[in-house]
Order: sequence, then C-alpha cells, then structure tokens
Amino acid sequence: MRGYLLVEEPGPWGPGAVPASRLGESTTARLREVAAARGVKPLLVRRPDAAGRDPDGPRRLFVADCRRGVTRLRTRLAPPQDLPAAAASEEGWEEVTGPLLLVCTHGRKDWCCAVRGRPVVTALAALDADAVWECSHLGGDRFAATVLSLPGGAVHGHLGPGDAPALLAAVRAGRVLPDRLRGRCGDAGVVQAAEGHARLLLGEDHLDAFTPLHAARLPEGPDGRVRWRVRFDAHGPLEVDLAEGRAPAHRLTCSAGTAQQARTWDLVELRR
Repeated sequence: MRGYLLVEEPGPWGPGAVPASRLGESTTARLREVAAARGVKPLLVRRPDAAGRDPDGPRRLFVADCRRGVTRLRTRLAPPQDLPAAAASEEGWEEVTGPLLLVCTHGRKDWCCAVRGRPVVTALAALDADAVWECSHLGGDRFAATVLSLPGGAVHGHLGPGDAPALLAAVRAGRVLPDRLRGRCGDAGVVQAAEGHARLLLGEDHLDAFTPLHAARLPEGPDGRVRWRVRFDAHGPLEVDLAEGRAPAHRLTCSAGTAQQARTWDLVELRR
C-alpha cells in the first residue's frame, strides 16, 4: 500500500472498514476500484464542521503518495456523480504544500474512535482548521485516538487533546512524537515496532531517519518465543532484534465482545 485516496463525504458513514455512504454502493464500489488500481487505501473524510454542508455540492478529493523519498499530496474538486472519474484521472490535480492531519472518528466501526477522536479533532482544529479532517477507519481501534499525517504517512496513537500542539508542531517540522508513534503506513507490524523501539532508545524524531531494508524471522529464543531481526538504514546500518509475544487477554476495543490477546514486540537487542 503506497498511500491513500481521500473522498470528502460530510454525511453518515456505514459500519465497514471502507464504508458506503450517501454516495451510494455503486459510486463507493467504483472508488474502491480506482483506489486499488492506484495501489492506495480509500478513506472517507469530512471537515469537523461538516454538519449542514450541501450533500449535492462539490466534494474534495486527495491522493497521497506516502512512499519514502517520493511523498506527494494532491487535491481537486468534483461533483458527487463524477468522483470516480475524477479520482482516476491524472489531470486537474493541484499540489498541496502543507500537511494534512486525519483523525479517525469512525464510531460505527468502534465507538472508542469517536469518543476519543473527536476531542482531538477539536483541539487540532483550534490550532489549524485548514489542516484537520475527520476520517473513516484507520485500523488499530485499541490505539484511539489515532491520527494519520499526510503525505508522510506517520500514524500516531493514544493521543489526547493535550497532545495537539506538540503533534502539529512535529508534523509541520517533518518530525514525529516517538512516544506516540505507531509507525508509518505501508510498513509491516514488526518493522513499525522495531522502528518505535529504536526511536525511543536513540532519541530520534526525524520522520525520514529510518529506511527499512529487510525483516527476517529468526529461530526461537531460549524462552521459546519467535525472534525477528529488522535492518534499517538509519544514518548507517542498524539492526533491531525483537521477541514476538502475546499480552494478557483483555477487551482490546470499546466494542469488543470478548477478551483477546494483542501481539507484542519486545526489544532484545539493538546494534549499530
């Protein structure tokens, strides 16, 4: 997955991870096809003040390329009935120079996202209303409130309203908050975990400080846990060894009906 296709939809969102809306199933299906052809994930977005917006008015589209070294964000307007064709076209787009912050508030997927996400939306919008959008499901409900910054693709979690000033300042400066970072979109979970451990240990907050090179499963350790080794280019070669495990069973999200065990990645060794 190389990035995102964002489609403005001010109205209610359905319960699915890529929900239908007032756009209708046919238009939504065509937008999913366009996103798949582009190699990106579709998301619905809306302004925090979306109530009262004209449902038949022009909608804003964004396409974001989040790949390291080629990050790019473009936007355009299109009537609702023309959204799939506009999303598929390479003409008519304008470059976006500033970052976008997308806050997951998709309460029909898991109500944690709405309850915890909307106060973060309010806090961020008070600082920079033009940069902030609510979005449909980002994944990782248990990390709510979750914010995706574009075009860099960094995902931060467990955020509260008090984190808004530091998050906005970091994103504007091309940096991250290491103690809130979940990882970069498109990276495997083990790579995200290895980068997170390395950032905390090394005190590195620059967005592009880590380039993943290789991830490999190793033989089990003395404790019987599977080991992983992730290699990075991080101002020179860097290797991070992790032990895979499971946390004690508990309800992972607000809407979870049963207890589950979340996967864990414990740091074993970091080597320059």
